[in-house]
Amino acid sequence: MNDSIKNTFGIISQYCEKLLIGFLIAIVVIVPLFFDIRLYSVFDLSKVTVLYLLTAIILALWIIFVACKHDFTFSRTSIDIPILAYFGSFIISSILSINPLMSLFGTYKRFEGLTSTACYLFLFYATVTFITTKRRVYLLVISILTAALISSFYGIAQHLGYDTFKWSSFEARRVFSTFGNPVFFAAYLVMVLPLAVVLFFSKFLLKRTSAKSKNHYYIALIFYLFSMIIYTAFWLTNTRACFIALFGGLVPLFIILSRRTFTEKYPFIILVISFVLIGLFFNVKPETSGVHRFIEHFGEKNARRTEFSVENSIADKTEPCERPWIAKIFPVSDSTFSRVFQYLTAIGIIKDYPALGIGPDTIGIVYQKYLAKVFCIQENDGGFQFPRQDRIHNDILDTAVTRGIFGLGTYLWLLLAFGRYMSKNYQRIHTQYKLLILGLLAGLGCYLIQNQFSFGNTPIVALFWVMMGLCISVVKLNETEGAGKACACNITTERNPAIGKPGGRNRKMPGYAQSPKHPTSPIRVVCRWLGCGLALIATGFAAIFILRVYQADICFEHGRRMIEYNKENSHTVSEKGMYYIKNAVFLNPYETFYRDELCRTYIQVALKTNDEAWIQKAYVEANNTLRLIPEHFMGFFHLGMIHQFLADRFGRNTLDAAIAWYKKAIDADPFQAVFHSNLAMVYSKKGDIDQTIEELRKAYLICQDDLSTDDRLANAYLQKGDLDNAIIFVRKTIKLKPAEPGYYNNLGAILSKKGMYEEATQAFQKAIEISPKEPVYQENLARLYLSTRNYAESMSCYKKLIELNPSVADYHNNLGVMYQKEKMPDNAIQSFQKAVALKPENPIYTYNLADTFFHKGQYADAKQVIQTFMKTYPNHTFANIHVLLAKLYLKHEDWGKGVYECELALKIDEKSIAAYKLLGILYYNMHQYELAEKTAKKTLVLNPDDQETQDLLVKISNTIRR
Repeated sequence: MNDSIKNTFGIISQYCEKLLIGFLIAIVVIVPLFFDIRLYSVFDLSKVTVLYLLTAIILALWIIFVACKHDFTFSRTSIDIPILAYFGSFIISSILSINPLMSLFGTYKRFEGLTSTACYLFLFYATVTFITTKRRVYLLVISILTAALISSFYGIAQHLGYDTFKWSSFEARRVFSTFGNPVFFAAYLVMVLPLAVVLFFSKFLLKRTSAKSKNHYYIALIFYLFSMIIYTAFWLTNTRACFIALFGGLVPLFIILSRRTFTEKYPFIILVISFVLIGLFFNVKPETSGVHRFIEHFGEKNARRTEFSVENSIADKTEPCERPWIAKIFPVSDSTFSRVFQYLTAIGIIKDYPALGIGPDTIGIVYQKYLAKVFCIQENDGGFQFPRQDRIHNDILDTAVTRGIFGLGTYLWLLLAFGRYMSKNYQRIHTQYKLLILGLLAGLGCYLIQNQFSFGNTPIVALFWVMMGLCISVVKLNETEGAGKACACNITTERNPAIGKPGGRNRKMPGYAQSPKHPTSPIRVVCRWLGCGLALIATGFAAIFILRVYQADICFEHGRRMIEYNKENSHTVSEKGMYYIKNAVFLNPYETFYRDELCRTYIQVALKTNDEAWIQKAYVEANNTLRLIPEHFMGFFHLGMIHQFLADRFGRNTLDAAIAWYKKAIDADPFQAVFHSNLAMVYSKKGDIDQTIEELRKAYLICQDDLSTDDRLANAYLQKGDLDNAIIFVRKTIKLKPAEPGYYNNLGAILSKKGMYEEATQAFQKAIEISPKEPVYQENLARLYLSTRNYAESMSCYKKLIELNPSVADYHNNLGVMYQKEKMPDNAIQSFQKAVALKPENPIYTYNLADTFFHKGQYADAKQVIQTFMKTYPNHTFANIHVLLAKLYLKHEDWGKGVYECELALKIDEKSIAAYKLLGILYYNMHQYELAEKTAKKTLVLNPDDQETQDLLVKISNTIRR
């Protein structure tokens, strides 16, 4: 290889090295700051995509650098073996995972699988290998601080209300900046803050060794402002775990700094006072007070206890799990309560998967199932308040769950090896570097402390590994500079001319691995370039896949927005929206979240169109999700919905299959109210009221604020005849929606069935008060008054109903009945006549009118009304019309016609007591005593207590004896 080619390769390697360092800086700046609102995973996928792409670029540059640099050797560290063991356990756990695909890429919106971990370790070694000068170290550190400063400005602007975007997550009092979550933002700031502090102090140390002290004061002022801005933004996150991390990381740093000797103590005092004053300022306001967040759950607990009412509780047949004492200290709504059961759940998983765990980032598959073993919902919990978890909020337990005891052992080994390495080299480091090391170690400590109560995400974990690499780089840099000074000392004392030659500047310093130079054969060169080419091609394909995943999420979110917009505005499902979601599935076929949404959309379209073709499409997608995740709860649920739909709309015999799929969904995730609710629907269709109530009770316990579930439970208990529980759940619906009159009406109906007439009256009156123009409530109140024989109030109700709608014949008829009972026949006749005029074909109205005439003694009028009706409607089927006409014939002693009418009545209703009774009287008057006796006995068979018929039999018997 000639010199010109070597020079060309040397120039290429130099440019590659510079670009590589530039992209490494870009990672620590862009990854925390970048987000894309076009994505559904606005903050997470955007950041991990930038990480992957920039890492791929760095890898490509590194490959070219290696190919061009003839004497390049890999920069080794003293913790290589623990890192190799750590990564090896990660790989093995991923291969043996309960879902290797998820362990490879990570779960949606977390992305902390094997791929991300490989990127983090790559960044660590890139930092150690290429951040080899003081300038590069400080350039990277200042870049980290710059990103933190920009995100802090954005967080402060959010708090002040100056935000271009309208975020729906989290309350305004807790800012999240470019991270999407105040916990992640706080963890990032608490890691960076110590760096700003030590850079502030390092400038005062430099003042003693530099003449340009004035410039150092300006630089110190800049880092002081950095510290204050980052610290202010940190308080606005109001995150308890990070407050603990701040105390655990920053306080020891301040203690160490306070013991160091400065030319003046004022900078230290000013910084401490500033931190204290800012902390006091934010603690004055409850919405930004960290102290308030630590103690507020005790007040919530007491409020919860006083709010709960035993009167409205339902006795559960199942024995609830005995909760650990620590869980009883906190209310269900408090995050600490949730964490207690997270840790118990984690222990349960570890017992079943002790060696290698369930696989990285797979907790979401089994978490709910294991949670059900240690936690059950009770009546006074107020519903299932836990968020769905895909990470354990404790670094140690999360590692043990996902990578087993071996994975946890390698992780702890790595941390201990790193700590031992830093403590071993700390005393040898130059004073200025010591400050920087202290800041880096304090930031790492803050990360590890907050991770025992939370977990990291892409920008935080990436920063953690970069800061670890920086620590080792600083140690190596210190060794290199020390060796350089030693060489300079040899030049002075030994006057070695060889050292001063131009070639001497290329001597390998300590900290760089050296290897003997051997002549490179052509075959070796070809193999090296061939390997580099293949690696570059593989990197290119990886970048294409990364971009496809990113584009898939853009398509998914675009389609989802289109569908939601159409639902709100036209109540239809957008075909174009479905096209975009299908395209998202095509671009990223491994994401079950997209397939779930597509399957749900297919089912919605099928419900609206009754087209079985859409159901078939949903069936395919549901099975596809189960191929990706065999225990996927949403796949089971969608298959249950599909089989339920086939039974409801197409009459298929699939109800049992629906029950089986719903049960699988519940087994995979017992805390989804909709699973139990849908299963209850299927049991209801099968007529199994007990199972219906059981599933609705579970749905209610999970989500006690669901009106639909409470209403359905009330109806189910009513159907079963359990009026007490029905009343309890109707009262719950009223409590949830007191402005809904229908719930008061339901309460009144159940109370009236139970005989609690006074409370029922109040419930109906409340319904009428809310909706005075709704006739149903007045009708129910009128019937209640009638059942309690309060005819005057019932009459008043029907008069109001007639005012609302005078064209309803029933209102006039019922008012007439009230007039009858109140002995007001003339008014009754007027009401009945109005009812007949409105609906002449109704025999009941005609009968009531004729009957009133009859009892008033106006027999001719009664007879005319009946005969007119019978001529107009000869085929009517109302037996009492004939009975009443027979009574009129009895009054006129026209026995034969009376008998004829009674016989017509019995043809219509062979069990008519009135017809048999009247027929016996007619036969007696006709002196047909045997027929009279026979008919009277039939009457007594139907009504044994009829005294008038018994008297008739006595008269017949006495007459026959004579």
